[in-house]
Amino acid sequence: MNRVRSVDEWVVLLSTSSGPEQEEAQEWLGDALGAEDDLLRERTAQFLLDAMARPGAAVGPILSVLQLAWWPPPARLADAAVRAVTAALTGLEAGHPAVEDAALVLANVCRVAPAQLAALEAALGHAHPAVRRAAAGAVGRVGDAAVPLLPRLVPLLKAEEDVAGAALESLGALASLAPEVATPALLEEARTAEGTRLYLALTSLRSLVEDARRKGGALPALPGLHEAMRRALEASEPAIRVEALSLLGLTGPASPAVQEAVAGHLQDANPSVAACAAVALLRLGAPAQPALSLLQTQLSSVDAPELRGAALSALEEVEPATLGQAKGMLRTVVDTSSGPTRDAVKVLLDALG
Repeated sequence: MNRVRSVDEWVVLLSTSSGPEQEEAQEWLGDALGAEDDLLRERTAQFLLDAMARPGAAVGPILSVLQLAWWPPPARLADAAVRAVTAALTGLEAGHPAVEDAALVLANVCRVAPAQLAALEAALGHAHPAVRRAAAGAVGRVGDAAVPLLPRLVPLLKAEEDVAGAALESLGALASLAPEVATPALLEEARTAEGTRLYLALTSLRSLVEDARRKGGALPALPGLHEAMRRALEASEPAIRVEALSLLGLTGPASPAVQEAVAGHLQDANPSVAACAAVALLRLGAPAQPALSLLQTQLSSVDAPELRGAALSALEEVEPATLGQAKGMLRTVVDTSSGPTRDAVKVLLDALG
């Protein structure tokens, strides 16, 4: 007869085994963390937290199990959890995948025990980059209670890339709750960053503007945005060009020079970029015909589903006041097309009344 393993034995297996046995240990421990038995849940969590301090501990698998299955962590273990996770992180490189799991564990702990936000703030200034990255990543996941920590994230944007990226994501996640802190930092990233960081800054700024528009409030002040977007429009990555065009359209009016730069992307080789340029021009109040012609051509491209998809994706997010400019074009497409494209365009028309 097979002997039933204890919690501690499963934890040891997690660190000393590989392959199927480790997977079995992860599954058992995950089930124990989510069990109805309060005592089993707490004992399992305590064993896992203690295990992270042992020499040779499988910190990655332990953190993975905790972030996947340990919810809600009991407040009485919050202090021990923060200390154990922080200590374990000092043995990891900042780019290690387990650091992201650690950020999730720290966030979950702080959500149930807000008093631990003081420890999270201290971790933002820790000497070890992995600790700073996990703490920075946790801030954005905690929510409203972590807003006072946002000013501490701004200096981290100049830290190591992994730390800076986590800080940027959290600033973007909470930007609408503290725009006076987040907006200048996001704008600076939009002016200077490249690649993924530029994309994150643009998506965060767009979300900030969209949130203000939904609430009917004043748009956040974005000094120098148009000049920053001219640089982003030249990025090699289509996703960055899409975000830059979307942001420009949402923050108009724009100068003739900016409108001209946007109109130049009607000929962009990427169909999604071209469609976003057309929508941006409609929002900016530029002459509508070039934009409408581009969208009609894409929607009517029978043998090019990527073109139809690009136009539909761009139009589905457009507010009625702007979409109304395209009403005649949309009717023409409905009258001359068939199948899913016609159905999707008809939905857009019906929404206009």
